[in-house]
Amino acid sequence: MSNKEQLPKDHKDSEFKSPITVKEEEIDLVKFFNLISQGFSSIFNFLIKMLKMFFHGLIVLLIFLKQNILKIISVGVIGLLIGGAIDFYNPKTYTYDMIIQPNYGSVDQVFKKMEYYNVLIEMEDSTSLANIFDLTHPEANSLVGFELLPYETDKDKILAYDEFVKSTDSLTQMHFTFEDFIGEGTSKLDSKEYIYRVNSTLPKLKSLSEKILFEIENNKTIQKRKKIRLSTLKLDSISSRVSLLQIDSLRSLYKKVTLLEVENNQLPSASTYLNFGNEQVSKNNDIELFNISKGLNDKLIEIEMLKETSEEIVNVVTNFNEAGRESNLPIETYKFKFLIFFSGTYFIWILLVRLNFYLNEYRKSFID
Repeated sequence: MSNKEQLPKDHKDSEFKSPITVKEEEIDLVKFFNLISQGFSSIFNFLIKMLKMFFHGLIVLLIFLKQNILKIISVGVIGLLIGGAIDFYNPKTYTYDMIIQPNYGSVDQVFKKMEYYNVLIEMEDSTSLANIFDLTHPEANSLVGFELLPYETDKDKILAYDEFVKSTDSLTQMHFTFEDFIGEGTSKLDSKEYIYRVNSTLPKLKSLSEKILFEIENNKTIQKRKKIRLSTLKLDSISSRVSLLQIDSLRSLYKKVTLLEVENNQLPSASTYLNFGNEQVSKNNDIELFNISKGLNDKLIEIEMLKETSEEIVNVVTNFNEAGRESNLPIETYKFKFLIFFSGTYFIWILLVRLNFYLNEYRKSFID
């Protein structure tokens, strides 16, 4: 038989597998499916075990509550009655909020004055408080305390971080993330706006904003900062306006020169030299001057916005309300606090008693 006749026969034989090879493959598939089945069974058994443990714990907890719920409620009612008695004899407290925006580092002065007022309240010096705020003695006696709370939203934090990113290099930004910038919480001196809170026992109280602001602004150092700041903004505004006039003149001159060159059939000069800001800058067309003019206009808008917020040492965003808001919320009352305290304490005591019982039983069974 020739090689040409033998080749098809050998190729045909290679397409058929021996019975032994087929049997081995079937055994491998059976093992594979058995392993998958065992894996699913293990997962299913684990889930069933966890559910049994969960329901067992739930039943034990329900039995425990069934045995002790009346005792816990009784102790809680005792705490509720004691807290209610304390709330009855303690007068209600009302809060009056004013949102302010201190400028020129005056937030330190705000804190110092606020602490001084709180000291007068602790000393029960109603005469001094009445003189400072122009109040009657009953109104001065009604003051409970002063607070200053940072008023900052998530949007304010993001905008502050955006300003920080714009003012730093990329290397600093890589090692100083937003979480690092925010930190654990807002510092009392880091916020732009604050809630100035007055606590009083009167539901209606004369507005104290005028006297509070007068006490803060009556500081020579802060007044000097304000004067310098406003003078600087004024000079910047004048300088920008003068520069705009000069640029407008230069643009007009450039247009005239260009028109003359066109009329005389001359090519435009390669560049125009401008002396702006004591620096020799080469300008080759009117677009460059337009961009400078636009930048100065943007700067003027920014200056006017700064002047608007810098006119006052302390900007008042919202003033005090005529009527106070009752600060004794349900969760802030002694009734709620004593109810939770008495019930929680008794619950923990029962758990400790049970734990002690199980420990004694374990010692008797396995140690003694």
